[in-house]
Amino acid sequence: MLQSSFRRILRLRFAPQRLTSFSGSISYSLNSSPPSQTRSHNKTRDSNSSNIEEPARRVFRSRVNGLLRSIDSRILAKGPDDVETFIHDKISVAKFNNVYRSTMFNRLIRFLLERDLYKLAISVYKRMLQEHFFPSRDISLKVIAMTEIVDDMTDAFATIRNVDLSASGNMVNVMVTACMRAGQLSAAENWLKKYESDCMKQGVAPDAAPYAGILETLQEIQPENSGAVQATLYRMRSEGVTPDISVFNTLIRSSLARREYSEAFGLYHAIMSNRSASLLPSDLTFKKLFLASKFLSQKRSRRHKRPDNAVPPRQLFRDMVQCHLLRTGNAPLAHSNIISVSCLHLALRTFMALEDYPAALMTLRAFDHFGFQPNLQTYLIVITSLVLRIKQELGHVYMAGQYRFADFVMHMRPREPPDVDVLERRIQHREPVVELSGPASVGPETVTHLLTLGESTAPSRSETAHAGRKRLPMSVIPTVDMLVGATLLPPFQELSLAPLVRLLRKVTIVGLFRKAAGGKREGWDWKAAMRPILSGAKEEMWRDFEPSPESRPVIKRKQRGHIGAKRGSLPSSASRVRKMVKKQTLQSMQGYRTRSMNGYNHVI
Repeated sequence: MLQSSFRRILRLRFAPQRLTSFSGSISYSLNSSPPSQTRSHNKTRDSNSSNIEEPARRVFRSRVNGLLRSIDSRILAKGPDDVETFIHDKISVAKFNNVYRSTMFNRLIRFLLERDLYKLAISVYKRMLQEHFFPSRDISLKVIAMTEIVDDMTDAFATIRNVDLSASGNMVNVMVTACMRAGQLSAAENWLKKYESDCMKQGVAPDAAPYAGILETLQEIQPENSGAVQATLYRMRSEGVTPDISVFNTLIRSSLARREYSEAFGLYHAIMSNRSASLLPSDLTFKKLFLASKFLSQKRSRRHKRPDNAVPPRQLFRDMVQCHLLRTGNAPLAHSNIISVSCLHLALRTFMALEDYPAALMTLRAFDHFGFQPNLQTYLIVITSLVLRIKQELGHVYMAGQYRFADFVMHMRPREPPDVDVLERRIQHREPVVELSGPASVGPETVTHLLTLGESTAPSRSETAHAGRKRLPMSVIPTVDMLVGATLLPPFQELSLAPLVRLLRKVTIVGLFRKAAGGKREGWDWKAAMRPILSGAKEEMWRDFEPSPESRPVIKRKQRGHIGAKRGSLPSSASRVRKMVKKQTLQSMQGYRTRSMNGYNHVI
C-alpha cells in the first residue's frame, strides 16, 4: 500500500506531449509574444553566436565560468537563503549581455540542481523561459520533474495519512530533506511528526536516518545555524533515537566547517569509547580527521591552535586498521566501509605533507595487506610531495656547510646503495646526478630522477630466475608522460608498489644523513639507526596486526605455481608466443611448398 501511495510522487510522470504543453504554457503566460517571433528571436541570437571569432568566444566562456565561481563563493559565504537576489542581479541583461546568455542559463541551472538548490533552479528556469531562451532537454526534464515533486509534497502527505511509516525511515529521510531543500519546512515537519507518532504507536525507537539527513541538509543550506542543530539533537534524545555513524559524521563535518577542532575530535573520542559492531567509524570519519590533522600541522595554521584532544595521524591510522579488523572479523582482505583506496590516499598525502616518511612507508604496505592495487594517484601523491619539497628548499639561500634534503636527493644515483660519505663528497665537489636549468627550477628531469631512485639496487630473485626467459612483467612503473597525462596507462595494467617503497626508504635514510653529515660519525651504522625508526612506525601504526596468509602477493604466487605445475616444463608466456609463431611459420611454409609443387607439376 505504501509503495502504491508513493508511486505517483517518486515516478517521473511526463510524456513529450505534456512537456511541450507545459513549457509552452509557461512561456506564453510569462510573455505574450507570438511563437514565430520567439523562433526568429532565438534564430537571431544563434546566428550572431556563429559569427563570433574564437578569441571572443574564449572571453565569453570565461565570463560564464567567472559568474559560476562568484555564485559558488556567495553560496559558501552567505548560504543559499540570501543568494537568490544576488543571482538574478548578476544575470541581468545590464550586467551579463552577450551571445552566450543561453549557455549561461543552462549551466547555471545545472549548477544549482547539482547542489540540490531546487527553488533557485526553478526561479532561474522561469527567467530563462521569460527571455525566450529554450533550455536543453535534460534540464527541462529535471526541472519539470522537480516542480511536480515539490508541488505534490502536501498531496502525498495527505494521501498516506493513514499509512504506517515506522519501518520506512530511509523513505522519510528522502521526503524530509527534499522538503527542506525546496523551502517547504512545514511539510518537512509534518513528515517527521507523522514518522515519530507511528514509531510511538508501534513501540519502536525511530531510526537515525531522517535526523542524519536533517543535520546534513542544515549543514548545506544553513551552515551557521547551530541552534537548529542543537534543537535536532535534543529532539533525537527526547525521542530515544540512538545516533549512528552518519549522525556523528555530519556533526564532525559541521564542527570542522566552523573550525571547532576540539569539538570534532571530542566527537571522535565519543565514537571510539562507545565503539561496537553497530557503531564504528567509517572511511568518511577518518578522511575528515586526516584533513584536519594535516591542516593543524601546517605552519600557516598558527592562528588555529592544535587542541589538546587532537589525535595524531599515526594513531588515526592504527584506529582505522583496528576498526576494519573488528568489522570484518579479523579478515584483512574482507570488504568494509572503513578502509578504501581514497582513505589510504588521504592518509598517505597527510604523512607526506608532514614529511613523516616512515609513516608513509607503512601506509603503502596497507595496499598489499588489504588487497588494494596502487594507481597513478598513489605515485602522484608521493612524487608531487617530494618535488614540492625539493623546489622549496632549492629556492632558499643556505650557508656553507649546511646540507639540505634536496642536496642528498639530487646527488644520489639510481641502483646505488646509499652512503653518507659518498653523497657528502659529491655535494662538496658539486657533482649532482641531475642538472637543473636554474637554481630553483624543477622539471621533468627531477621527476624522472625520483622514479629511477625507486629502482632496485640489486636484481631480485624473480628477475634473476627469469632473466633468460624474457618474462613479460605483470606490473610496471609509470613514466613521466603517464603521470602528467600525456600518455594513457594501458587498461587493466597494474602498477608496481615496490618502487615507491624503495624511494621512501631512501628519503627516510636521507633524513638520517642530514643529521650525520658534517659531524663525527666514526663507527656510525646508518642501517642500525634505521631499524628503530621503521620498527617504531610499525609498532605505532600496525600494533597487534598479523598479515593474513591469504594476502594479495601470496595469492599471486600460488596461482603462478599452480599454472606451472599443470603445464609442466612451460617456462613463461614468452615461450608460448614463440611456439605459436613457429607453428604458424611452419604451416605457411608448408602451404607455400604445396602450392609450388602443384605449379611445377602443372608446367610439366
